[in-house]
Amino acid sequence: MPRSQKPQVIERIYERLLDPVTGRLIRSIVTNEDVAKAIVWCNQHHGTSLSDKNPANFMKDIIRGAGASGMWPQSLHDKRIGARQVTGDGNVFEFVSYEEGQTEPFPQLFAYRQGIPEHELQSISMPLASKALGRNDETYLIQVAIKLALVETHFALFSDLKVIEMNHLQIGIKLRLTEVDSMYAAVYLDDAGKEKQLVVTVEAKKRGQRILADQIVRQVNAAFSETPQTVGLVVPLALVSVGGGIYVAEFVPTRRSESGELESLTLAKEVLYKLEPPVKGI
Repeated sequence: MPRSQKPQVIERIYERLLDPVTGRLIRSIVTNEDVAKAIVWCNQHHGTSLSDKNPANFMKDIIRGAGASGMWPQSLHDKRIGARQVTGDGNVFEFVSYEEGQTEPFPQLFAYRQGIPEHELQSISMPLASKALGRNDETYLIQVAIKLALVETHFALFSDLKVIEMNHLQIGIKLRLTEVDSMYAAVYLDDAGKEKQLVVTVEAKKRGQRILADQIVRQVNAAFSETPQTVGLVVPLALVSVGGGIYVAEFVPTRRSESGELESLTLAKEVLYKLEPPVKGI
């Protein structure tokens, strides 16, 4: 695989935002304009051949793959400077300092690994024609999850939440600063046995892609802004295709009173659902 040319662009952006007197960044947020200008400069001075036509996707193409940390400049890693994706209003990403104990720019905090609970999920209810069209992408993964009632099964058998009713709402929900691959509405019983409403946001990842905590945090905050006040809880899920099955990561729910304050995710449950018989593309 050819060596990525993007680290040179990132270094150029960082250098341009660095105040030579204070040694600090003038601003940490990087815009579409910053990216496009750095690409043009690197093409002219370093012989790179990147296109400056779609700077909004510059960071997305870096962070979603398993080799994300290898596409980050060594010079910034040595300074313990990483990044997080920031979308909307012409923004692309933000330079951030490593957290305590962090050893790489993009650590894979949530992912399938050997030894987690497994559960068999039948797939014979899927039409053969649908299976024949199977492919390794997020849309097909969501379709399979809906057809096999994967999310409903998870909350019935594994989640600590006492969900008594669940309905799928929509796929591919485009919000102002983010997109939610799939969303569910549910009724659950609180500790006092009273019926309450919650929403489940679902982020889908094809094989080899990373679960991005920042992306899911944005989805949770956006879900509160798009739902009525009667929805007091948002539960984020991530689904990842993993060798014949679907890895489900359920995160600790966020209450409406905490909306806008969520900055990180805490894993609540994780299960690998093995499809029987296997489904092409999963």
